Amino acid sequence: MRELFELFAVFARIGAVNFGGGYAMLPLLQQDLEKNRHWVTTEELMDYFAIGQCTPGIIAINVSTFVGYKKKGIPGAIAGTLGFVFFPIIVILAIAMFLRNFADLEAVKHAFAGIRVCVCVLIVQAVMRLWKKSVVDLKSFLLYLAIFLLALFSKQLLRDCPRERGKGGGKMSQVLLLAALAWEFFKTGLFSVGGGLATLPFLYEISDKTSWFSHADIADMIAISESTPGALGINMSTYAGYLAAGIHGGVWATLSLVLPSVIIIVIIAHFLEKFRDSTLVKNAFYGLRPASIALITVAGINVAKTAILNIPAFQATHQIGDLLLWKQIVLGVGIFLANRKLKLHPIFSIIAAAIIGIVCKF
Repeated sequence: MRELFELFAVFARIGAVNFGGGYAMLPLLQQDLEKNRHWVTTEELMDYFAIGQCTPGIIAINVSTFVGYKKKGIPGAIAGTLGFVFFPIIVILAIAMFLRNFADLEAVKHAFAGIRVCVCVLIVQAVMRLWKKSVVDLKSFLLYLAIFLLALFSKQLLRDCPRERGKGGGKMSQVLLLAALAWEFFKTGLFSVGGGLATLPFLYEISDKTSWFSHADIADMIAISESTPGALGINMSTYAGYLAAGIHGGVWATLSLVLPSVIIIVIIAHFLEKFRDSTLVKNAFYGLRPASIALITVAGINVAKTAILNIPAFQATHQIGDLLLWKQIVLGVGIFLANRKLKLHPIFSIIAAAIIGIVCKF
């Protein structure tokens, strides 16, 4: 029981400061699980990330399930998963109940502008650490380059067409409402492959056929998810569940979303430990690891676009000086150098970046 609580507590702490999605979780996992506790190796962590990207569910949830299963089997998988979603659920419920203008507060905007810079730096450092063990020869480099370019230039166009809320179930009983929430978000978790953003098409479909939330609510949650712990899919399921059925609806919808991935990852983890040494599995991970780093690199670039660049100002003036956010760049360089010299825990870097963002009014 003590080890299960430790798993829950470790992933709860990681989930509480996990800004930027599954990839931003990587440096936290490396520090806590690989360097401090020696629960996983670098190779295992990269394997978990690689599998987590090509299986249903949120990448961060899949990784926490993998690590939990490695430590304590199915109970450990459940403890790790519940720990990771614990704080995001609380934060989103608090926003839904009391803080509807949370994202508009100036201090919050400045804090998360600093945090995004820190997330960008942490991703860069994670890529640097993982590169040596994953991109080992010309073939793996070419694979990395191909996946990097494909991910960088492939864009999913989301049309935000204004529509009325769909007709819900009228005076649906609470039990039937919770059952409907569970079914819709279970399907979303089952078929969403590739991370939190992969849940968006399913969320729009749910919006169109129910009265639980609107397209505008989805847009609001995308913005809020950029400045709160947790992945978009987790935050949106909590928010939508709360709007539909209150606090227990928010919790129920979130657990329904993660349930399919927990089941699938536990099955994969069980067979992975048995067949890890097979030639077929080794060849699969030879390709998956550089592909995973390529996607992490692209994630860092996407964070950098909002963290250190002012693209709208550049488009208006076409002056290179208006493109770069110099205060943010200085902060990023400072965090990078401080982490290299002082070996700071990522949590302290995130807190420091938030404070600097507020003080300097990023």
